[in-house]
Amino acid sequence: MNFRVDRVNSELQKSISEIIRRLKDPRITSMVSVLEVKVSRDLETAKVYVSCFGGDAEETLAALKSCAGFIRHEIRNEYRELRSVPELNFQLDTSMQYGEKIDAILEGLKKNGAD
Repeated sequence: MNFRVDRVNSELQKSISEIIRRLKDPRITSMVSVLEVKVSRDLETAKVYVSCFGGDAEETLAALKSCAGFIRHEIRNEYRELRSVPELNFQLDTSMQYGEKIDAILEGLKKNGAD
């Protein structure tokens, strides 16, 4: 990646996280953490990876997807130097569940090897 895209990723991650904290949508029942933002090279789309703690993660994700236009509007107001604000695609980050699954498999192998 080039420096500009990396910088946009970082700034969008901070801004989106702050905007989500200010949202007053009752469907967001869990604590949301923005783990990573990946903007395409042409800065037209951005994948926003979020992790939800507590509450219903699927309902929270649906709420974030429906608020994507509002979040994009807020970013446009904050960063006027950007020609266009990327379209935001929210996705649940499942790396923590995947890591827990791998740990459980390794523990099972360890127990079977000790027998």
